[in-house]
Amino acid sequence: MNGDDMASNKTSKTSTKTNLPPIASKRLKPFIERGIANGIFSDDSSVVAMFKAKATDPSLKETLDSLGGLKSEIGQAFITDIVLTDLTSILRQKRYTAHMKVWDISHNTVGVASGNPRQVCNIFGQVVMEDGDEVMDSAMFSMSLWDADASIGDDVEADGVYVASVSCKNLNNSTLDLRPLAGLTAFKPEDYDHESAIELLKDTYEVSPIADLEDDISRGRTDYRLVEATVSFSGVQNSKSGNQFGKMLLKDDSTMTLEAIESGENLLLNCICSPEIATRFGKYSKILALITTKVQGEWGLSANIAVAIPVILVAPPQPEVSSKDDKEDDASSYFKNAISLDDDEDDDDAEETPQEAPVSEETAEPSDDTSDEEEGEEDTSNGSESASADEGWVDGDSEGDDEWGDWE
Repeated sequence: MNGDDMASNKTSKTSTKTNLPPIASKRLKPFIERGIANGIFSDDSSVVAMFKAKATDPSLKETLDSLGGLKSEIGQAFITDIVLTDLTSILRQKRYTAHMKVWDISHNTVGVASGNPRQVCNIFGQVVMEDGDEVMDSAMFSMSLWDADASIGDDVEADGVYVASVSCKNLNNSTLDLRPLAGLTAFKPEDYDHESAIELLKDTYEVSPIADLEDDISRGRTDYRLVEATVSFSGVQNSKSGNQFGKMLLKDDSTMTLEAIESGENLLLNCICSPEIATRFGKYSKILALITTKVQGEWGLSANIAVAIPVILVAPPQPEVSSKDDKEDDASSYFKNAISLDDDEDDDDAEETPQEAPVSEETAEPSDDTSDEEEGEEDTSNGSESASADEGWVDGDSEGDDEWGDWE
């Protein structure tokens, strides 16, 4: 065997096969190699998966068919351009492996009132970040998945433990703002031992007495306060736009005092939260709640609950299931046996018919992300929402159809 044959044989053994079409492989290969060198990819499988996902995307089918389908060179070039658009964004971001325990997850549609409805999945929990061989300390995280990315969280559940590839701009924040990597982020269940959520919250934030909150109002959506309180009321309501939101009333040692009784003050914290939080905790549950606060006109002090962790959990009452035959049921027996989510018999009128000043149905809604953010550009995530936050944050990022007074 001559030298040329040996070199040819060696090349054939070391060459890497790919499942990408030749046109795509030629254009994407340098970017795949850069991703492997930077530790973003281990091989080309992630990019192949991105190509296949775009090639079968229903929203692109009509355009792809008009170009002759995926079997045509122009069709392959079109999908390659789309993958390259996302791939160049990914290569500009730092990739981390995130070991996450989810505390709370909610799916919402926002922007209905403005005629621009958008799907968003908000996730909150604790995370241990890995960067190569470096394992970082446990921290809290929030993650917002917008539009098409919202479906990434479809199978994610509260109290679940997952691992995913993510990006994060600032690892020094007390609550990490995690971002998805286009085409790469997927939540995979795993076994991972996380530290106590209660200890993490108390190590990160100092517990604030409710009575002192009015003198220490949050300055933005992520300027959190931590309260340890007892649930006095919890329930779920529908907003005017059709979305559901949760309502809770909280009391702590600073609000349950003889001085408060003698003064006639009705000291409690009126809160808006996700329906998931409101239906998780029954009356008398003791919780650690991470909140943002505000004072608004006649309604006074109110709060958004970003996340709540049980210290002592009392399950909410469940509707009784009658064993009678349908023919024996009547309206009077139905209303006699019906149980509300939380029947508050407190003497305080405000607890019987909560008059809290709701923040917004998009509770603690994170800022919208732009493609420039994903590419690592200067943070402009707040956009028009940020302007609202800076100029009138107390509006609670409302969509305009739900005001405090309308939710009575």
